[in-house]
Amino acid sequence: MKLAVVFICLLSALLGGCSWFPGQGPSTNEVLEQGQVGNEILFDVIEVDDRVVSTVLTRPKESFARRFKGDAQPPEVKIAAGDTISVLIWESAAGGLFSDAPPSGTQPGTAPGIEPLAPEAAPPVGQLQGERGAPSPSSRRPPGLPRDQEAQRPSGNPSQPFSIEAAATSGRPSALIPDQEVEADGAISVPYAGRIPAAGRLPTEVQQTIEARLARKALEPQALVIVKKSAANAVTVNGEVVAGARISLSPGGYKLLDIIAAAGGAKAPVHDIFVRLSRDGRTAAIPLQQLVSNPSDDIYARPGDVLTLVRVPQTFSVFGATGRNAEIPFGAEKINLGEALGRSQGLADDLAKPEGVFLFRYEPNAVVRALDQPIATAAAGEVSPVVYRFNLRDGKTYLLAREFPIHDKDVIFVADAPAAQIYKFFTLLNTVTGPFITGIVTCHYAGC
Repeated sequence: MKLAVVFICLLSALLGGCSWFPGQGPSTNEVLEQGQVGNEILFDVIEVDDRVVSTVLTRPKESFARRFKGDAQPPEVKIAAGDTISVLIWESAAGGLFSDAPPSGTQPGTAPGIEPLAPEAAPPVGQLQGERGAPSPSSRRPPGLPRDQEAQRPSGNPSQPFSIEAAATSGRPSALIPDQEVEADGAISVPYAGRIPAAGRLPTEVQQTIEARLARKALEPQALVIVKKSAANAVTVNGEVVAGARISLSPGGYKLLDIIAAAGGAKAPVHDIFVRLSRDGRTAAIPLQQLVSNPSDDIYARPGDVLTLVRVPQTFSVFGATGRNAEIPFGAEKINLGEALGRSQGLADDLAKPEGVFLFRYEPNAVVRALDQPIATAAAGEVSPVVYRFNLRDGKTYLLAREFPIHDKDVIFVADAPAAQIYKFFTLLNTVTGPFITGIVTCHYAGC
């Protein structure tokens, strides 16, 4: 027995303390020592405690609400050049500029079955001559005549959806101007009103201009302007997990989730999808799950927005003395260190050193400073390499592991215990001497 011990010690000394045997990574001491070489800081090694966990949990994350401030209200959807416009004009009674004369036997200015509007005092001439400053006769709008396409319906069945064609045939004297595009000069044409400036204005402003232009020519004209198609007031949706589409915005506004739903929704697990929003030269990306669970990030879409839905499965890698060395997907929106070690089948009982559990990642410089650590010498940009150390011999660390979040592309490494080298040595020794000893024993009993 003593001879065997002497033999093992001698062989261990010859092999440099068993360092000749293959290992799965650096030892615990090597990780601790390699963080700084001379005056150069390669990475910070941080012992995880309650303060560290609290600091990491308060790490700021990307947010649409914070990145795109001031976009909490729906945008004003203004007419643009190239938009397709529909114009409908009503008069108070038949026999006006846009309606046939009443049949014989009826009073002038009336039509069978249509009650004329009550007369009222004419506005001052100075106001009629102006276009933008002319008073809108919207307060005299006959019942059932909508100001815009969403607010009201024409008279008739209230459950019937509104259409400008239905309004034109509702019985009121009216004229439907054929659909037209806003031309390059930003104007549209209306009979007897001439060229009406439209680009850069709200539909209600164009309505007021038309009514003012026709005030002295038609019988108390009422106008309705509807934008039927607009390329400028639209949001582009694309990506590998959604059908590409251009979604036109409505005056009431669409939020980002409304736009995604209008494009057919995402066709992948929510926790694997990131939403990238590009607006006015700025771009930000957040998980779709965050957009769903945090209403403040579901901001209003604006004309010209580009939404890209990308499938990016979040993963972490595990190396060292664990039951499974692999790149492992989250399979959820977020996981903690305890869950990550569980998915790697835990620490290997015969190899792992519980005090040598390390997590490697790049942290924002603001977080590194909050942890009272120096920025790495070769740190690039706004991030610096950090190594978090967990001592799993301390029972409290298991509670901290439940709170410590894993980030996408984190690397977990579990160092070997010192006895693991001896275990490997005996395994190798048994491989070499096992057949020899087996032969001797067999020969002894066989009498050879």
